[in-house]
Amino acid sequence: MRLLNSVRAAATAVLFLCAAGTAWATVPRIEFAAPDASQLWARAAWHEEHTGKTMHGEVVEGTADVLVDGVRTEEDGWDVWRLEIAVPGAPGIGVYFDRFHIPVGGELRLRTPDGAFSRPYLTGPHGSEENDPHGTWLSDELPGDAALIEYRQPIGCTGTPELGISGLAYYFRFLYFEGEYNLAGDPERGSEACQVDVNCPEGQDWQCQRDAVVRLSITMQGATYLCSGAMVNNAEQDCRQLLLSSFHCADAMGASDWALMKVRYTYEYFECDGTSSFNSRQKTGVLPLTSSDDMVNGQIDGSDFLLMEVEDPIAADWNPFYAGWDATGVTSPSGVGIHHPSGDRKKISTYTQQLSSSNAYAPGAHWRVVWAATETNHGVTEGGSSGSPIFNPARRIVGTLTGGSSMCATPTAPDFYGKFSYHWDGNNPIPVAERLKAFLDPANSGLEVLDGSYVGIGSLPCEGASTCIPAGLPGDVVWTSGQWLAVPNPASTSASGSLELRLLTSSSGSGPLAGLAPSPLTGLRIFDAAGRPVRDLPVAAAAALATVHPVDLTGLPAGLYFLTLTTASGATATVRFVLE
Repeated sequence: MRLLNSVRAAATAVLFLCAAGTAWATVPRIEFAAPDASQLWARAAWHEEHTGKTMHGEVVEGTADVLVDGVRTEEDGWDVWRLEIAVPGAPGIGVYFDRFHIPVGGELRLRTPDGAFSRPYLTGPHGSEENDPHGTWLSDELPGDAALIEYRQPIGCTGTPELGISGLAYYFRFLYFEGEYNLAGDPERGSEACQVDVNCPEGQDWQCQRDAVVRLSITMQGATYLCSGAMVNNAEQDCRQLLLSSFHCADAMGASDWALMKVRYTYEYFECDGTSSFNSRQKTGVLPLTSSDDMVNGQIDGSDFLLMEVEDPIAADWNPFYAGWDATGVTSPSGVGIHHPSGDRKKISTYTQQLSSSNAYAPGAHWRVVWAATETNHGVTEGGSSGSPIFNPARRIVGTLTGGSSMCATPTAPDFYGKFSYHWDGNNPIPVAERLKAFLDPANSGLEVLDGSYVGIGSLPCEGASTCIPAGLPGDVVWTSGQWLAVPNPASTSASGSLELRLLTSSSGSGPLAGLAPSPLTGLRIFDAAGRPVRDLPVAAAAALATVHPVDLTGLPAGLYFLTLTTASGATATVRFVLE
């Protein structure tokens, strides 16, 4: 990582109320010199025009050590160190650590200093789960120009902490803090006014795919940039933490920069045109796996893809979706793109015209898409949307965004997505062993289509969550969930511990499936309310054509569930039930 503006000022003193010993303790303050904000805006405009990158911050170099420069106190059985660090005038900051280690039991918090706002803004606690062998880390964004860093560990804790600071991120736009924390003056809605929140009606059928899309903050060549990406499934279906984006987002990364990439999950409004989005969480650090490596003299000469692996384990309760994909190269008649325009909360754009092959970059390497007006507005893309996925009607990724000219003023101007099929085995300027196929189908099974999945159970935890794919196949008698009924509903384990799945048909010919023979069932699967598989129930061949199937609920906790049936031809139908 190359850091700019190397200045460290003399430490000055601020006061912080402590909880033990003396009533007040002096907390040192270290200031780094602020960059020229007008130059940052000029650089950002240049990048938008020449590199397609969306710059939102600059790295300001400086050195400090929380454990050396900070003040230490003992408080209620804890050793506590505090240090304030600042870059005057910044609308928001992040803290870079180049020597980072937290022993088990230690806790790191960063917050705005007392008096900066009516209520302090806090991130953390961060613990030993953030440790990595490379010993670097970048904090989450904080509003304002200063951070009060507090590290504490139990007195007598084994292990030696390290908290060496190498610089600060000076964020000057696209922060989207709300209320008094919005010092950057970012508009309340963030991205352009025509954008459609992913939880508007347009996103109702794309909730699983929504949970695959992430916001990326990238440190590169002394600045920070915004892009989008998506977690993707692989043929091993092992839920490996694979992340797909676009190469131009990170084409100038240094070897140490990958460890500082911020991956932000579930950054979205809770509702359509919402105001609350405090549920997002972030991981720091990725491992680069492969890319199209197709930037030639500042021009893209391939399909522009980047595959990474999120470095640290993603907690189960984050519940990311690993999106499916289609590498056949077959065009798509309709679908959506899900993205973070200008780094804003997640949005959805809809297309209803067939994707067409384009030579906008390398011949035949991209899909051309034109967005359609929808119920809520007319979603488009912006800077920061780069790297985001576009889905076909089967809910599978068929491309990743490189660029285009759509905007609210010209919503029907085209955008261009690098073809997933070209990423897969196309003529990118890379060896065969570095094509996407080698990483998503390492056993060379010949698979070209794969459904997405939440993390489930069993030996193949990402074996496809069928509640997330369109139900039914032509000729099957399991097209709508209304043709099946879970009885009783709500169910209870206090009685028999089971419910029945019944096909709505009748010998009198009055049922919705009268005169039709049901398709043979091969299995039943129960999903929890988040869409995660929790139980597999095979269907014996002798019972494949039965119209009533017992469903064992023993041991499941109370809550909302989905029961999905699968036919011999691969069609599915899903019914919802409640367990009390």
